[in-house]
Amino acid sequence: MRAAYLVEAGRAVSGSLNLVHTIRRSLAACVPELADWAQLMIVSRGEATYTSLLDGGVPVSARHATPPGQSRLLVTGRPELLHVALDNAAADGLRALVPDDAMRDQVSALRPADVLGVPLTARGSTFGTLTLARRAGAGFDIEDIELAEELAVRIALAVDAARRYTERSHVASVLQNSLRPPELPKLRGVDLAARYRPAAGDAEIGGDFYDVWGRDDSWSFTLGDVSGKGVEAAVVTGQARHTVRGASAVAPAPAAVLGALNAMLTGTTSGRYVTAVYGHVTPTATGLRVELASAGHPPPLLLRPDGSVTPIAVRGMAAGLVEDVAYEPATVELAAGETLVLYTDGVTEAGERSVRRGTKRLVALLSQYAEAHVEALVEAVEIAVVEGTGAAQRDDLAVLACRAT
Repeated sequence: MRAAYLVEAGRAVSGSLNLVHTIRRSLAACVPELADWAQLMIVSRGEATYTSLLDGGVPVSARHATPPGQSRLLVTGRPELLHVALDNAAADGLRALVPDDAMRDQVSALRPADVLGVPLTARGSTFGTLTLARRAGAGFDIEDIELAEELAVRIALAVDAARRYTERSHVASVLQNSLRPPELPKLRGVDLAARYRPAAGDAEIGGDFYDVWGRDDSWSFTLGDVSGKGVEAAVVTGQARHTVRGASAVAPAPAAVLGALNAMLTGTTSGRYVTAVYGHVTPTATGLRVELASAGHPPPLLLRPDGSVTPIAVRGMAAGLVEDVAYEPATVELAAGETLVLYTDGVTEAGERSVRRGTKRLVALLSQYAEAHVEALVEAVEIAVVEGTGAAQRDDLAVLACRAT
Protein backbone atom coordinates (compact mmCIF):
# COMPACT_ATOMS: atom_id res chain seq x y z
CA MET A 1 0.00 0.00 0.00
CA ARG A 2 2.85 2.41 0.83
CA ALA A 3 4.61 1.51 -2.40
CA ALA A 4 1.46 2.31 -4.36
CA TYR A 5 1.13 5.61 -2.49
CA LEU A 6 4.72 6.59 -3.38
CA VAL A 7 4.19 5.70 -7.03
CA GLU A 8 1.01 7.76 -7.24
CA ALA A 9 2.50 10.66 -5.27
CA GLY A 10 5.62 10.65 -7.42
CA ARG A 11 3.49 10.79 -10.55
CA ALA A 12 1.43 13.66 -9.16
CA VAL A 13 4.32 15.87 -8.04
CA SER A 14 6.27 15.46 -11.29
CA GLY A 15 3.36 16.39 -13.54
CA SER A 16 4.33 20.05 -14.05
CA LEU A 17 7.38 22.25 -14.63
CA ASN A 18 5.59 25.25 -13.17
CA LEU A 19 7.18 25.83 -9.74
CA VAL A 20 4.00 27.07 -8.00
CA HIS A 21 1.98 24.15 -9.38
CA THR A 22 4.69 21.67 -8.38
CA ILE A 23 4.74 22.98 -4.79
CA ARG A 24 0.96 22.78 -4.52
CA ARG A 25 0.88 19.28 -6.02
CA SER A 26 3.52 18.23 -3.51
CA LEU A 27 1.51 19.53 -0.57
CA ALA A 28 -1.64 17.87 -1.92
CA ALA A 29 0.25 14.58 -2.06
CA CYS A 30 1.02 14.92 1.67
CA VAL A 31 -2.35 16.11 2.97
CA PRO A 32 -4.38 14.27 4.19
CA GLU A 33 -2.80 10.95 3.17
CA LEU A 34 0.44 11.43 5.12
CA ALA A 35 -0.27 14.34 7.49
CA ASP A 36 -2.90 16.77 8.71
CA TRP A 37 -0.73 19.73 7.74
CA ALA A 38 2.30 20.17 5.48
CA GLN A 39 4.75 22.94 4.68
CA LEU A 40 7.36 23.28 1.93
CA MET A 41 10.26 25.67 2.42
CA ILE A 42 12.41 26.55 -0.61
CA VAL A 43 15.60 28.62 -0.30
CA SER A 44 16.49 30.84 -3.25
CA ARG A 45 18.89 33.81 -3.41
CA GLY A 46 19.23 33.94 0.37
CA GLU A 47 15.49 34.05 1.06
CA ALA A 48 13.12 31.29 2.10
CA THR A 49 9.63 30.85 0.64
CA TYR A 50 7.16 28.90 2.78
CA THR A 51 3.95 27.35 1.46
CA SER A 52 1.63 25.39 3.74
CA LEU A 53 -1.56 23.36 3.43
CA LEU A 54 -3.96 22.38 6.22
CA ASP A 55 -6.39 19.55 5.67
CA GLY A 56 -9.57 21.10 4.35
CA GLY A 57 -7.91 24.45 3.62
CA VAL A 58 -6.13 26.17 0.75
CA PRO A 59 -2.36 26.71 0.28
CA VAL A 60 -0.89 29.87 1.82
CA SER A 61 2.57 31.31 1.17
CA ALA A 62 4.99 33.66 2.92
CA ARG A 63 8.64 34.75 2.72
CA HIS A 64 11.02 34.83 5.67
CA ALA A 65 14.67 34.58 6.52
CA THR A 66 15.72 30.98 7.08
CA PRO A 67 15.37 30.29 10.85
CA PRO A 68 17.94 28.25 12.85
CA GLY A 69 15.82 25.12 12.91
CA GLN A 70 15.45 25.05 9.16
CA SER A 71 19.13 25.89 8.77
CA ARG A 72 20.00 22.88 10.92
CA LEU A 73 17.96 20.64 8.65
CA LEU A 74 19.67 22.12 5.59
CA VAL A 75 23.13 21.56 7.08
CA THR A 76 22.71 18.10 8.61
CA GLY A 77 20.44 16.66 5.94
CA ARG A 78 18.73 14.55 8.62
CA PRO A 79 15.04 14.55 9.68
CA GLU A 80 13.96 16.09 12.97
CA LEU A 81 10.91 15.13 15.06
CA LEU A 82 9.23 17.53 17.48
CA HIS A 83 6.31 16.92 19.89
CA VAL A 84 4.11 19.97 20.47
CA ALA A 85 2.21 19.49 23.73
CA LEU A 86 -0.91 21.27 24.97
CA ASP A 87 1.14 23.51 27.25
CA ASN A 88 3.13 24.82 24.24
CA ALA A 89 6.41 23.80 25.87
CA ALA A 90 7.97 23.27 22.45
CA ALA A 91 7.12 26.77 21.18
CA ASP A 92 10.74 27.65 20.35
CA GLY A 93 11.28 24.46 18.41
CA LEU A 94 8.03 24.95 16.51
CA ARG A 95 8.95 28.54 15.69
CA ALA A 96 12.21 27.32 14.21
CA LEU A 97 10.45 24.84 11.92
CA VAL A 98 7.42 27.07 11.19
CA PRO A 99 8.49 30.74 11.40
CA ASP A 100 5.35 32.26 9.89
CA ASP A 101 2.77 33.24 12.55
CA ALA A 102 -0.30 32.23 10.52
CA MET A 103 1.19 28.86 9.60
CA ARG A 104 2.32 28.25 13.17
CA ASP A 105 -1.23 28.97 14.35
CA GLN A 106 -2.43 26.22 12.01
CA VAL A 107 -0.09 23.73 13.65
CA SER A 108 -0.85 24.96 17.16
CA ALA A 109 -4.53 24.27 16.52
CA LEU A 110 -3.62 20.60 16.12
CA ARG A 111 -1.96 20.31 19.58
CA PRO A 112 -0.97 17.96 20.94
CA ALA A 113 0.77 17.10 17.70
CA ASP A 114 3.94 15.64 16.27
CA VAL A 115 5.90 17.73 13.76
CA LEU A 116 8.43 16.13 11.39
CA GLY A 117 10.97 18.10 9.37
CA VAL A 118 12.64 16.41 6.39
CA PRO A 119 15.30 17.98 4.10
CA LEU A 120 14.83 18.30 0.33
CA THR A 121 17.97 17.31 -1.54
CA ALA A 122 18.65 17.06 -5.27
CA ARG A 123 21.87 16.99 -7.32
CA GLY A 124 23.88 16.84 -4.08
CA SER A 125 22.44 20.06 -2.67
CA THR A 126 19.89 20.57 0.10
CA PHE A 127 17.75 23.53 -0.93
CA GLY A 128 14.60 23.20 1.19
CA THR A 129 12.57 21.26 3.71
CA LEU A 130 9.30 19.39 3.98
CA THR A 131 7.56 19.79 7.36
CA LEU A 132 4.62 17.57 8.33
CA ALA A 133 2.29 17.70 11.34
CA ARG A 134 -0.08 15.05 12.73
CA ARG A 135 -2.64 15.33 15.48
CA ALA A 136 -2.17 13.45 18.75
CA GLY A 137 -2.59 9.72 18.47
CA ALA A 138 -1.30 9.62 14.92
CA GLY A 139 2.37 10.44 15.45
CA PHE A 140 5.30 9.45 13.24
CA ASP A 141 6.88 6.07 13.84
CA ILE A 142 10.07 4.86 12.16
CA GLU A 143 8.22 3.57 9.11
CA ASP A 144 6.35 6.86 8.77
CA ILE A 145 9.62 8.80 8.89
CA GLU A 146 11.12 6.53 6.21
CA LEU A 147 8.03 7.03 4.07
CA ALA A 148 8.27 10.80 4.50
CA GLU A 149 11.95 10.69 3.51
CA GLU A 150 11.17 8.69 0.37
CA LEU A 151 8.41 11.09 -0.57
CA ALA A 152 10.75 14.03 0.08
CA VAL A 153 13.18 12.57 -2.46
CA ARG A 154 10.48 12.58 -5.13
CA ILE A 155 9.31 16.06 -4.17
CA ALA A 156 12.87 17.37 -4.19
CA LEU A 157 13.51 16.06 -7.72
CA ALA A 158 10.25 17.56 -9.01
CA VAL A 159 10.77 20.93 -7.30
CA ASP A 160 14.39 21.10 -8.42
CA ALA A 161 13.39 20.44 -12.03
CA ALA A 162 10.72 23.15 -11.83
CA ARG A 163 13.18 25.59 -10.22
CA ARG A 164 15.74 24.98 -12.94
CA TYR A 165 13.13 25.39 -15.67
CA THR A 166 11.79 28.59 -14.09
CA GLU A 167 15.28 30.00 -13.69
CA ARG A 168 16.19 29.07 -17.24
CA SER A 169 13.03 30.72 -18.59
CA HIS A 170 13.75 33.84 -16.52
CA VAL A 171 17.35 34.03 -17.77
CA ALA A 172 16.20 33.48 -21.33
CA SER A 173 13.62 36.25 -21.01
CA VAL A 174 16.09 38.71 -19.48
CA LEU A 175 18.73 37.92 -22.08
CA GLN A 176 16.32 38.14 -24.98
CA ASN A 177 14.90 41.44 -23.78
CA SER A 178 18.43 42.82 -23.51
CA LEU A 179 19.16 42.00 -27.15
CA ARG A 180 16.91 44.64 -28.64
CA PRO A 181 16.12 48.20 -27.59
CA PRO A 182 12.91 48.54 -25.58
CA GLU A 183 11.92 51.56 -27.67
CA LEU A 184 13.20 53.03 -30.92
CA PRO A 185 14.47 56.61 -30.62
CA LYS A 186 12.49 59.53 -32.02
CA LEU A 187 14.70 61.25 -34.58
CA ARG A 188 13.95 64.22 -36.79
CA GLY A 189 13.44 63.49 -40.46
CA VAL A 190 12.68 59.77 -40.18
CA ASP A 191 9.93 57.37 -39.15
CA LEU A 192 11.20 54.15 -37.58
CA ALA A 193 9.48 50.84 -36.87
CA ALA A 194 10.68 47.34 -36.06
CA ARG A 195 9.44 43.89 -35.19
CA TYR A 196 11.08 40.87 -33.60
CA ARG A 197 9.53 37.43 -33.20
CA PRO A 198 11.27 34.28 -31.87
CA ALA A 199 10.84 30.93 -33.56
CA ALA A 200 7.57 29.21 -32.68
CA GLY A 201 7.77 26.62 -29.92
CA ASP A 202 11.48 27.27 -29.36
CA ALA A 203 12.49 27.49 -25.72
CA GLU A 204 16.02 28.57 -26.68
CA ILE A 205 17.17 32.14 -27.13
CA GLY A 206 17.33 33.44 -30.67
CA GLY A 207 20.15 35.37 -32.27
CA ASP A 208 18.35 38.05 -34.33
CA PHE A 209 18.85 41.65 -33.21
CA TYR A 210 18.41 45.26 -34.25
CA ASP A 211 19.41 48.62 -32.81
CA VAL A 212 19.12 52.34 -33.61
CA TRP A 213 21.04 55.08 -31.82
CA GLY A 214 22.38 58.61 -32.26
CA ARG A 215 21.21 62.23 -32.62
CA ASP A 216 19.03 64.07 -35.10
CA ASP A 217 22.05 65.21 -37.14
CA SER A 218 23.90 61.87 -37.14
CA TRP A 219 22.59 58.43 -36.26
CA SER A 220 23.23 54.77 -36.93
CA PHE A 221 21.36 51.50 -37.18
CA THR A 222 22.16 47.82 -37.38
CA LEU A 223 20.28 44.58 -37.88
CA GLY A 224 21.85 41.14 -37.71
CA ASP A 225 21.65 37.44 -37.04
CA VAL A 226 24.00 35.33 -34.91
CA SER A 227 24.50 31.72 -35.93
CA GLY A 228 22.81 29.20 -33.66
CA LYS A 229 20.59 29.66 -30.63
CA GLY A 230 20.81 29.39 -26.86
CA VAL A 231 22.76 31.26 -24.22
CA GLU A 232 26.03 31.18 -26.18
CA ALA A 233 24.33 32.81 -29.16
CA ALA A 234 22.76 35.38 -26.84
CA VAL A 235 26.18 36.26 -25.42
CA VAL A 236 27.56 36.76 -28.93
CA THR A 237 24.49 38.84 -29.83
CA GLY A 238 25.15 41.16 -26.91
CA GLN A 239 28.83 41.39 -27.82
CA ALA A 240 27.98 42.18 -31.42
CA ARG A 241 25.54 44.97 -30.53
CA HIS A 242 27.91 46.61 -28.06
CA THR A 243 30.86 46.28 -30.44
CA VAL A 244 28.96 47.94 -33.28
CA ARG A 245 27.79 50.76 -31.02
CA GLY A 246 31.25 51.28 -29.55
CA ALA A 247 33.01 51.20 -32.91
CA SER A 248 30.55 53.69 -34.40
CA ALA A 249 31.32 56.16 -31.62
CA VAL A 250 35.01 56.09 -32.63
CA ALA A 251 34.61 55.98 -36.42
CA PRO A 252 31.07 55.68 -37.83
CA ALA A 253 32.16 54.67 -41.34
CA PRO A 254 30.42 51.33 -42.17
CA ALA A 255 33.56 49.55 -43.35
CA ALA A 256 35.38 50.42 -40.13
CA VAL A 257 32.47 49.39 -37.90
CA LEU A 258 31.98 45.98 -39.52
CA GLY A 259 35.75 45.50 -39.54
CA ALA A 260 35.75 46.02 -35.77
CA LEU A 261 32.89 43.53 -35.42
CA ASN A 262 34.78 40.95 -37.45
CA ALA A 263 37.95 41.47 -35.41
CA MET A 264 36.03 41.01 -32.15
CA LEU A 265 34.31 37.84 -33.31
CA THR A 266 37.39 36.15 -34.78
CA GLY A 267 39.32 36.94 -31.62
CA THR A 268 36.87 35.94 -28.91
CA THR A 269 34.32 33.40 -30.17
CA SER A 270 34.53 29.78 -31.21
CA GLY A 271 32.62 28.82 -34.32
CA ARG A 272 30.08 31.65 -34.03
CA TYR A 273 29.59 34.10 -36.86
CA VAL A 274 27.29 37.04 -37.46
CA THR A 275 25.57 38.35 -40.55
CA ALA A 276 24.70 42.02 -40.22
CA VAL A 277 23.92 45.27 -41.99
CA TYR A 278 25.17 48.53 -40.53
CA GLY A 279 24.25 52.01 -41.70
CA HIS A 280 25.27 55.55 -40.79
CA VAL A 281 22.73 58.27 -41.56
CA THR A 282 23.04 62.03 -42.03
CA PRO A 283 20.16 64.33 -43.00
CA THR A 284 20.27 66.24 -46.29
CA ALA A 285 18.18 69.07 -47.72
CA THR A 286 15.96 66.55 -49.54
CA GLY A 287 16.01 63.50 -47.26
CA LEU A 288 18.63 61.19 -45.79
CA ARG A 289 22.05 60.01 -46.89
CA VAL A 290 22.70 56.44 -45.77
CA GLU A 291 26.14 54.86 -45.89
CA LEU A 292 25.78 51.08 -45.73
CA ALA A 293 27.92 47.98 -45.42
CA SER A 294 26.94 44.33 -45.14
CA ALA A 295 28.57 41.32 -43.52
CA GLY A 296 26.99 38.43 -45.40
CA HIS A 297 23.43 39.63 -44.73
CA PRO A 298 20.40 39.68 -47.06
CA PRO A 299 20.47 42.98 -49.00
CA PRO A 300 18.38 45.88 -47.70
CA LEU A 301 15.41 46.84 -49.85
CA LEU A 302 14.62 50.37 -51.00
CA LEU A 303 10.84 50.90 -51.17
CA ARG A 304 9.62 53.93 -53.12
CA PRO A 305 6.23 55.64 -52.79
CA ASP A 306 5.14 54.26 -56.17
CA GLY A 307 5.56 50.69 -54.83
CA SER A 308 8.74 49.83 -56.68
CA VAL A 309 11.37 47.94 -54.69
CA THR A 310 15.11 47.89 -55.37
CA PRO A 311 17.67 45.75 -53.50
CA ILE A 312 20.77 47.65 -52.38
CA ALA A 313 23.87 46.12 -53.92
CA VAL A 314 26.05 45.81 -50.82
CA ARG A 315 27.95 42.62 -50.07
CA GLY A 316 30.60 41.29 -47.70
CA MET A 317 31.66 38.18 -45.82
CA ALA A 318 29.91 37.26 -42.58
CA ALA A 319 31.78 38.54 -39.53
CA GLY A 320 33.69 36.01 -37.48
CA LEU A 321 34.75 33.59 -40.22
CA VAL A 322 38.17 34.89 -41.28
CA GLU A 323 40.46 37.69 -40.20
CA ASP A 324 41.16 40.92 -42.08
CA VAL A 325 37.99 41.24 -44.15
CA ALA A 326 37.58 44.41 -46.22
CA TYR A 327 33.97 45.59 -46.34
CA GLU A 328 32.86 47.69 -49.32
CA PRO A 329 30.36 50.41 -48.43
CA ALA A 330 27.52 51.78 -50.55
CA THR A 331 25.69 55.09 -50.33
CA VAL A 332 21.93 55.45 -50.69
CA GLU A 333 20.04 58.74 -50.93
CA LEU A 334 16.58 58.44 -49.41
CA ALA A 335 14.13 61.04 -50.65
CA ALA A 336 11.08 61.96 -48.61
CA GLY A 337 8.63 59.03 -48.60
CA GLU A 338 11.23 56.42 -49.47
CA THR A 339 11.78 53.55 -47.05
CA LEU A 340 14.78 51.38 -46.34
CA VAL A 341 13.76 47.92 -45.12
CA LEU A 342 16.17 45.55 -43.36
CA TYR A 343 15.25 41.99 -42.43
CA THR A 344 16.71 38.66 -41.34
CA ASP A 345 16.45 35.38 -43.23
CA GLY A 346 13.64 34.32 -40.91
CA VAL A 347 11.46 36.59 -43.10
CA THR A 348 12.47 35.36 -46.54
CA GLU A 349 12.93 31.68 -45.63
CA ALA A 350 9.64 31.37 -43.75
CA GLY A 351 7.64 28.57 -45.38
CA GLU A 352 9.88 28.61 -48.44
CA ARG A 353 12.39 26.16 -49.82
CA SER A 354 13.86 28.93 -51.97
CA VAL A 355 15.26 32.21 -50.64
CA ARG A 356 14.58 33.73 -54.06
CA ARG A 357 10.87 32.93 -53.84
CA GLY A 358 10.79 34.20 -50.26
CA THR A 359 12.40 37.47 -51.34
CA LYS A 360 9.91 37.88 -54.19
CA ARG A 361 7.09 37.34 -51.73
CA LEU A 362 8.53 40.02 -49.42
CA VAL A 363 8.96 42.48 -52.32
CA ALA A 364 5.34 41.95 -53.38
CA LEU A 365 4.15 42.56 -49.83
CA LEU A 366 6.21 45.73 -49.41
CA SER A 367 4.84 47.12 -52.66
CA GLN A 368 1.35 47.01 -51.17
CA TYR A 369 2.45 49.05 -48.13
CA ALA A 370 4.49 51.74 -49.91
CA GLU A 371 2.25 54.52 -48.63
CA ALA A 372 1.18 52.92 -45.35
CA HIS A 373 2.79 53.95 -42.07
CA VAL A 374 5.98 52.06 -41.30
CA GLU A 375 4.35 50.50 -38.22
CA ALA A 376 1.71 48.97 -40.48
CA LEU A 377 4.44 47.83 -42.87
CA VAL A 378 6.52 45.91 -40.33
CA GLU A 379 3.37 44.49 -38.75
CA ALA A 380 2.27 43.19 -42.16
CA VAL A 381 5.64 41.47 -42.60
CA GLU A 382 5.31 39.78 -39.21
CA ILE A 383 1.73 38.68 -39.87
CA ALA A 384 2.68 37.28 -43.29
CA VAL A 385 5.41 35.14 -41.71
CA VAL A 386 3.12 33.89 -38.95
CA GLU A 387 0.31 33.07 -41.37
CA GLY A 388 2.72 31.38 -43.75
CA THR A 389 4.34 29.17 -41.13
CA GLY A 390 2.07 29.04 -38.07
CA ALA A 391 3.42 26.60 -35.48
CA ALA A 392 6.10 25.58 -37.99
CA GLN A 393 8.02 28.88 -37.79
CA ARG A 394 11.55 27.51 -37.62
CA ASP A 395 13.59 30.68 -37.30
CA ASP A 396 13.47 34.02 -35.54
CA LEU A 397 12.55 37.06 -37.58
CA ALA A 398 13.53 40.69 -37.28
CA VAL A 399 12.59 43.58 -39.54
CA LEU A 400 13.51 47.27 -39.34
CA ALA A 401 12.02 50.03 -41.51
CA CYS A 402 13.45 53.56 -41.88
CA ARG A 403 11.40 56.09 -43.90
CA ALA A 404 12.66 59.56 -44.78
CA THR A 405 10.11 62.25 -43.95
